[in-house]
Amino acid sequence: MRKKSLLTKLVLFGCILSIMPVLFVGTFSYIQSSKQVQKQINFSEVQYIKQLNLNIEQIFVTLNLTLNNLINSTVMEQALQSEMNYKEFQLYNNLRKEISHLQSFDSKVSDVVILSKQEDWLVKNSGLYRLKSHDDFDKYMNFFELNSNSEWVLLKSQDFSDNFFNANCEYSISLVKKLPARVTNKDGLAFAHIPTCSISEIITKEREFDKVMIIDGSNRILVHEDQEMIGKTLIETPYFTDEIEFNENSGQFQVTVENHHNTVTYYKSDFNGWIYLSIVSLDNMTVESKKIGWFTLYICGSIIMISILFVWLTTRKLYLPIGRLIQFVQERLPIENEKPQGELQYIQKYMQELFSSNSKLEDEVRDHKQQVRSLFISRLLTGNIRVSEMENKLAYFGLQQRVNQWKKIMMLTVQIDTIEKTRYENKDVDLLYFAISNIVEEIILKDNRLPSVWIDQTLAVLVGFDAEDIKITNDKIYELTEKLQGLIRVYLDLSVSIGISLVYEDISFAPRAYQEGLEALKHRIKLGTGVIIHYGNVSSTNHSIVIQYPQIAEMELLDAIKLSDKGEALTQLNNWMDKVFNQSQTLNEYQVYLMRLLNNIMIMMQEASIPYEQIYQLRTPPHEDLLKLQVRDDVEDWFKNKLLLPLIQIFGDRRDSLYHNLSEEMIDMIHSQYDKDLTLEECASKLHYNANYLSSVFKKETNTTFSEYLSSYRFRIAKQWLLTSDMTIKEVADRLKYNNSQNFIRSFRKQEGMTPGEYRKKYKGN
Repeated sequence: MRKKSLLTKLVLFGCILSIMPVLFVGTFSYIQSSKQVQKQINFSEVQYIKQLNLNIEQIFVTLNLTLNNLINSTVMEQALQSEMNYKEFQLYNNLRKEISHLQSFDSKVSDVVILSKQEDWLVKNSGLYRLKSHDDFDKYMNFFELNSNSEWVLLKSQDFSDNFFNANCEYSISLVKKLPARVTNKDGLAFAHIPTCSISEIITKEREFDKVMIIDGSNRILVHEDQEMIGKTLIETPYFTDEIEFNENSGQFQVTVENHHNTVTYYKSDFNGWIYLSIVSLDNMTVESKKIGWFTLYICGSIIMISILFVWLTTRKLYLPIGRLIQFVQERLPIENEKPQGELQYIQKYMQELFSSNSKLEDEVRDHKQQVRSLFISRLLTGNIRVSEMENKLAYFGLQQRVNQWKKIMMLTVQIDTIEKTRYENKDVDLLYFAISNIVEEIILKDNRLPSVWIDQTLAVLVGFDAEDIKITNDKIYELTEKLQGLIRVYLDLSVSIGISLVYEDISFAPRAYQEGLEALKHRIKLGTGVIIHYGNVSSTNHSIVIQYPQIAEMELLDAIKLSDKGEALTQLNNWMDKVFNQSQTLNEYQVYLMRLLNNIMIMMQEASIPYEQIYQLRTPPHEDLLKLQVRDDVEDWFKNKLLLPLIQIFGDRRDSLYHNLSEEMIDMIHSQYDKDLTLEECASKLHYNANYLSSVFKKETNTTFSEYLSSYRFRIAKQWLLTSDMTIKEVADRLKYNNSQNFIRSFRKQEGMTPGEYRKKYKGN
């Protein structure tokens, strides 16, 4: 058997039972929290893109409104109708002033260009130029081909000779409007240039880890933090390998680049149809989820460690009784055959053996109880049971309720006539007795009889009836006996005779009924074998006069003498006299009873080794002196003074001497073995007496109990050692068999009012 395999299983089971819910809850919490975090992040990205759209479009809308105001202004109308020569210098200044209003920090506008094809002039930050002589004349003329009067376009600085962009910015997002606004024939243009770098700064400033860009309807990049990517399509970026269609106004989808997952969030502008894109690595988006995961792992790990520790401690505590039980079984019931595989199988093995042993013991106890019950019934029928004892015994054997239901009782006595000239031999007699008993108990119902017993080759059965009528009772008993005799003849091929007593009303008459049954069987001499004999048919009296010797009173008298109980002995002597002299008997019968009592007392003296001369010192034999007495009181006084009182004195002296000797031996054992684990049971074993008896003897002789005397003597020795030796307090306590030094100190303080150390300090050397 593997040691503590059950403990290991319990620990594993407890760990699984405690860890699985933690893992489940932890995993579920992490997944749910990660989903919520991811959901919040996704929502945040959408909100960010929308907010970015609002911020940038705010610039575009403001620029559009401002430029419209400029176009529709009086100054612009006058300028478009003027040649812009030196004569219109004031008009030029006013136009320049209006243009400057467009170029604020918030508008992000780097340059504004106004040109008139009809009047042949071009105005910008750098000054006034003649349009036709300008290097970029053809390029400007191309803008008249735009489909709408107002349009946002992406311009590259290298395409123009006159760099009107930011020096560090290669591209510009320009708002182009045809002039004049209220005329169908357009001969003028207005340009407002916003460098893409300015827009990129807004994007990169708000999100450090996001890749944000703005594309137009053909997926061309308009704004990007990397200037080299502007003007290219999405498919030319490392994030997209296929053409992407943005059918919804907003949305999210994932793309994978070199095994790195990215989330793309987009929003389509209602203002100009441009699409705002945000590309975020999932690794950055799941930073919070990872933090939650690590935190959840830490918490779950801590709970699991605590759970394992708790399971280990609790399981060990729960396993401790099982371990002790296993050790107990191994020490007292060693396995003889193959050992079981586990503790529970081990215990089961021995529980089975224990139950098997218990069953055998129960069978033995049942057999023993049946034997004791048979002995009780035998004593009941032979008159050796006191009336007071009878009810207790009947109740003990479960017969009291049965007897109480009977109104009449009769005794059946069955004897085998002979086994000669039959198929049986003497060795078969016991089997025949057993067979006859079984037949009797089968024929007579259990509630109508006491268990049958064999007494000196006679089967005695006390039968009870609930009928009041004696005639009905006799008819039933004859019917039973004839049936019983017939069955024995049929099944056993054996002749038996049955004696029947008279009818009685109380079970206390059972001894008399038994004697009547035996008397009835004696008439077989005249009637022959195989007969059923009723005592009433062979006796001239209604009931037999069977004079019983008061044996119980005699037993109680002898017991009282042995116990040197004077009062009880005199009471039982008077009781014996009443039972003998209250019966109508002849003088010879009285004398026989007196001689029997005297003889039994003399036998008791012989068994107790009491010399005859020590009690009776007269020359004439005691029976002769007793037979001379003619009055009951004289007889009682003779027994009292000549025998009882001297014997009580002798037994009392012997008892006192025995008590004294036993007490002295016990005290000697205490004085010689006080430093050992001495117990009353050990003394009883060595002295060959019962422990309870020795306890009572010691108490009577010393007026103290065994344990009190032992403790008192050890205490005296302790005080002696404290004053005469150098032993430590712990050594003294250990040698005197105290559980620990603290118990010794506590007991010493209780008796002396000070600790052992204080006692030694106070009295040593004095």
